[in-house]
Amino acid sequence: MEDAQEKKKIKIFVDNNNLATVICHSCGHAKQFDVTKFINLNKTLRCRCKCGKSFFCTLEFRQYFRKKTKLSGHVTFLQDHLQYKIIVNNVSQDGINFSTLTACDIKIGDMLEVIFTLDDAKKTVISKRIEVKSANDRLIGCCFTDTQLYDKDLGFYLR
Repeated sequence: MEDAQEKKKIKIFVDNNNLATVICHSCGHAKQFDVTKFINLNKTLRCRCKCGKSFFCTLEFRQYFRKKTKLSGHVTFLQDHLQYKIIVNNVSQDGINFSTLTACDIKIGDMLEVIFTLDDAKKTVISKRIEVKSANDRLIGCCFTDTQLYDKDLGFYLR
């Protein structure tokens, strides 16, 4: 029978050189390896440590950390100004994932403006232009298109 440690998936972040560092949660042994051959695979990998323990991991190739959230906001189509209420599921320095509260016709390539309020002490309002990169029913993934590369308020929130 597998123990709980084996069933738990560990998320491993991959650096810009496609190197991932796996750390065994049983003994603390760390090993870095090249994961280039796994770039296009969306699979759970089984790792076995030299201590004998095995565990499952998923590789995260994102450039920026994503923070899970549950923030309210809205998106507006730039062309016709139609507006929809949303819940922000997660946010990073370069993108956002949200769910619309009602069905709407958001498609890959659509240009929108998103406005949402952070749950920080200042209740900071974030307003950004976004491009839709994935759309699955009411679950939408977007990247920020603003020319400003670093948003100080958002960066502080993501720390």
